Amino acid sequence: MSTLVLPGFANVHSHAFQRLMRGEVQRRDPSRSDTFWTWRERMYAHANRLDLAALEAAARLVYVECLEGGYTAIGEFHYLHHDPTGNAWPDPVAAARVHLRAARDAGIRMSMLWCVYSLGGFGRPATDGQRRFITRSLDDVEVALDRLAQDISSNAGSTRLGLAIHSVRAVPREWLGPLARLARERRLPLHVHASEQRKEVDDCRAHTGLTPVALLAAEGVLGAMTTIVHGTWLDDADIALLAAHDTLVGLCPSTEGDLGDGIARVADLQAAGVRMCIGTDSHAIIDPFYEVRTIEYLARVSGERRCVLTNAAGEVAPVLTAIGSEHGYRSLGWPDNCGDQIELDLDNRIFEGQSDALSTALLGGHRGLVERTTVGGRVVVDGGRWLG
Repeated sequence: MSTLVLPGFANVHSHAFQRLMRGEVQRRDPSRSDTFWTWRERMYAHANRLDLAALEAAARLVYVECLEGGYTAIGEFHYLHHDPTGNAWPDPVAAARVHLRAARDAGIRMSMLWCVYSLGGFGRPATDGQRRFITRSLDDVEVALDRLAQDISSNAGSTRLGLAIHSVRAVPREWLGPLARLARERRLPLHVHASEQRKEVDDCRAHTGLTPVALLAAEGVLGAMTTIVHGTWLDDADIALLAAHDTLVGLCPSTEGDLGDGIARVADLQAAGVRMCIGTDSHAIIDPFYEVRTIEYLARVSGERRCVLTNAAGEVAPVLTAIGSEHGYRSLGWPDNCGDQIELDLDNRIFEGQSDALSTALLGGHRGLVERTTVGGRVVVDGGRWLG
């Protein structure tokens, strides 16, 4: 068998527990519309049914599926901190630890992005549906990071710690600067949902006079170790701020499409020099080839032209490779892709008659092409199947 070796893909944005919703949310009540906000209520109900064992099983399922699809690193944007009643576990980071254990068992490289979530919206207390997500103080953040740092230090070759701010609507403005400073002091990657929905942007303007990205910039959150996730509804000034602060944007085309979020301005981000990376978010689809291809196709559809995300030679494939791997590893706090790689089966029929295997794989490929996945020198997928 002949193979094509590629650097492993990085999945920078995962909510592993949402993988279990994949088929359940593909129908609506005919008497009402269905939007991100109605989906969110169903997500809350789902989240509040899961105990630690269910969370670990869901995470392990996701991480194995990621490895078989070609992802070698993942960022778990984790906010299910408490039990389903909203009370703390005896170990306050127990839920984060089951995700770390699932990643170690699966063999995927992980950055645990411990998420701060405090409000139910601008100036509003959390709802009952959000009760198990809530961080009650900045002191609690430091306690959680200290505990997880001890756990992760013994597996530093395959796990990293990071910090996440859920969103500007779910975290008080006065917390944003201190959290950004905390991440810088500890040299942690910092991730934050921003501008996914137009309502979020409108509400932020109404309460602060700023867009979410402008608010993050004003409070010192943007920077080279920061990734904003989604960035679907950015204006020109937002894009300029992201470029000026060397901030990454984590796009999740499969979930953004599933939720009807909108179309990100990927061509404008590329033109401004903003580095993009990919995530699967709710795991509606786990296929990195789909994610990178869709980013390029969104640029084509929105601009009515072809071959938009290109290097100086006009090639698309090297740019998509960087989006899928190099930029994602940087987003997750890894200096490079650590030698993690995947091998694609060149005997697959899609390569017949094709002279450019890399372009064929990235623009026309699928997860079934992955023959072998290697993480940290260890083969974890062979013959397209996880080795267990």
